[in-house]
Amino acid sequence: MAHFRLTFVLMAFAILFTGIAIPEDQDTAEGGTIIGDIQDTTLLENYLSGVRVVFVKADGAEFETHSDKDGHFERAGLPAGQYVVNIYKPRYEDRLGKPVTVIDDGRHYVPLTMNISKSPDDNSNRGGVLRFRAHNRTKPGGPMEGLEIIITGTVGVDPPVVTGISDAYGQYRSDRLSPGTYIVTLIKNDYHVVCPMTVHPDKITNAGISLSIPNKNTDANITPAPESDWSNVKNVIHGRIHEMIPLWPTLSDVKVVIESADRIVFSDTTNADGEYECRGLSAGRYLISLHKDGYIEKKGMPLIVTNNGNHSLWVTEEGMFVSYAVVADGSVFKFTHGMRKK
Repeated sequence: MAHFRLTFVLMAFAILFTGIAIPEDQDTAEGGTIIGDIQDTTLLENYLSGVRVVFVKADGAEFETHSDKDGHFERAGLPAGQYVVNIYKPRYEDRLGKPVTVIDDGRHYVPLTMNISKSPDDNSNRGGVLRFRAHNRTKPGGPMEGLEIIITGTVGVDPPVVTGISDAYGQYRSDRLSPGTYIVTLIKNDYHVVCPMTVHPDKITNAGISLSIPNKNTDANITPAPESDWSNVKNVIHGRIHEMIPLWPTLSDVKVVIESADRIVFSDTTNADGEYECRGLSAGRYLISLHKDGYIEKKGMPLIVTNNGNHSLWVTEEGMFVSYAVVADGSVFKFTHGMRKK
């Protein structure tokens, strides 16, 4: 009998031991980690402590943490999947909907910014900043020193023209510009890239540009080809328009007009996916306008089409929303535009 009891105890122990060991041999993924830093969008770019950071999974599950005294946050153990990141702090505007994909054992860096809440009686007209960073596409991460930058103000914007040269790190910054819309021209060798940028009071608008050293014709100043010759021209523009809110929904039924110096060369509306396509543009300068009821109109934005294009450029407002971007690859130009509700 004693022998039976001993055998039973040993069998029970073996079963218990086996039950503990099995999970150790199985896949025990512990999720991923999101880390980041939070700054305000003032000219001082202060790091913000005590920000409530909420990670919302696609299935509705929520996880959260707070930023430390240096504006840094970290949340481990997040199950793999799609998330949006929302941040909250008293006296600051909520920032909602920064998307991120978490993978098991991954560490995902998500920098964030916040705007100070503006009181209704604050009618100040303080200046803002345009900041640039340029890289060489043929040398990944290589800064582009000596990039000429010309910032031209639209009517009524003071100062009307600001010029500068990128430094050894490919950077240039223009401080205290009056709020308004500017036309920025970036020149290096045979490149001549133009983009619109908006300056907001006490905020920073960022732009990045990636260029390669050209070895083909990229002259954007030539006269557009006569209409009879357009059948031989292959430059194509693929455009997509988004609303500048979290999750970036696309906008259908946006009227898109592209004009040359003397006439309209393209006019259409975006489809259900917010897309439009224009074929047959010769190298040259154009203006593009976007109109949709209930949204702030974008009128007369510069557009440069080059033969054998090979560059990319993007403009980010408030550290989160892309307001303008272009990727030029040979004869194909992919544009992204952002629009805001009135």
